[in-house]
Amino acid sequence: MLSIPNPLPLHLKLPDDPETVALLNRVVVYTAVILYHTIWHAPTYHIKFAKNTTSLTLHIATGLLEYFRYWLAQAQTAHPQPILPDELDVLSSVIWSGTSFVLLRTLRRGDPRTTRPPYQAAACLRPLATVAAYAFRLPSLHTLSVYALEGFVWTRLAIFYFSRTPYLRGVVKDSTVYAISVPLAAVFSVHQSQVPGASLGFVLAMAYIKQLNEWVTLRSRCLRDPQTKDDVSVWERYLVVGLRTLGFVELDELRAVSEEQALEKKLNDQYVSETQS
Repeated sequence: MLSIPNPLPLHLKLPDDPETVALLNRVVVYTAVILYHTIWHAPTYHIKFAKNTTSLTLHIATGLLEYFRYWLAQAQTAHPQPILPDELDVLSSVIWSGTSFVLLRTLRRGDPRTTRPPYQAAACLRPLATVAAYAFRLPSLHTLSVYALEGFVWTRLAIFYFSRTPYLRGVVKDSTVYAISVPLAAVFSVHQSQVPGASLGFVLAMAYIKQLNEWVTLRSRCLRDPQTKDDVSVWERYLVVGLRTLGFVELDELRAVSEEQALEKKLNDQYVSETQS
């Protein structure tokens, strides 16, 4: 009876421990998504973030660094054990958060009123979770923070599914697909961390951040109105201006008070609605 020889070299063995397999799976998925995203959307990103290239580069680099350091640490441990962040993880999450606020100020994709709050919630909560995990040695918060980074991949997979399969193709506009995919992917990535209460907390954070954007927009208009600006107290004036600077305001109001060229620049982007392009 003939035996079929092993097509793989004798020294090449596939990993059998779950942590290494999880790391390799994520390397493959991230590589595929980033390559696809770069090929199809690099020209649009080049125009959109022409003046924020440094922020975009730091945003991507720190996110990938923190994410894969976590999974590499998991793969290097002999037995599954909780992973705590170190100083580099804390620094990475803070830089990632700061660059997120810079990039979100001019995000016009989807419906900005509902698309921006999930990103803003992640930018607020991720560094808080990482710092708390580091200070109080709470590995579950570090796990939550790392899983939240997977929202990038899940968003792209959701967009691909909704736009490339018959489910929503031709039914709604691409900007609507984007508006649906972002919050769904954000909540799903947080849910994947399996941290009790995290999904509910993130959903509430998105809702209240949306309400915060509306409040800042309303009070900012009062500041610009000669008839009502004197009714705004000094502390409220500083609060509104500070939140507005961070981007916690609707884009129409941001256009009125800032000189952000990225908000006025014409974009040939399928995920930007006609009212925003």
